[in-house]
Amino acid sequence: MRYVSDLESERKFLFYVGIKALIIKDKKILLLSSGKEELSSTMRKQIFWDLPGGKMEAGEQVEETLMREVSEELGVSKHDLKIIKPFDVSVSNFKISHGQHIPLILMTYICKLKKPERKFKLTNEHAQYEWVNVKNAAVRLSTKFNKSFIVKLLEFLL
Repeated sequence: MRYVSDLESERKFLFYVGIKALIIKDKKILLLSSGKEELSSTMRKQIFWDLPGGKMEAGEQVEETLMREVSEELGVSKHDLKIIKPFDVSVSNFKISHGQHIPLILMTYICKLKKPERKFKLTNEHAQYEWVNVKNAAVRLSTKFNKSFIVKLLEFLL
């Protein structure tokens, strides 16, 4: 499988595709705060909140990316994630992705975890996780996600 880094030397990207999991438990959403690695790779100075997920790699299907990223970021089995349905596609407010000035398209899917009560094992990419209500999530996610996503999120769970 070829990776994005292999392709970058061959051509310029118009955008990256990020696949995100809107993981819901009891009308609460799982959020992750940025850790040192994420702040460094996105060239941001302030901590921001995000949904689990990441960039698609060359040759991957959406579901593969979602399961791989959630597994890596939360330390759970790929089989623990249940993808319910697509939720939104939007352009991120972030204009820099891993040190490059390339827009990021975010595809978000509604998901559930088979064992959501567990403690997650985060990587250096994230500092902490928290289950929050939709209003709190909307405020925290507004740094990265655009206004149309935030409005849709508020309408979905309220």
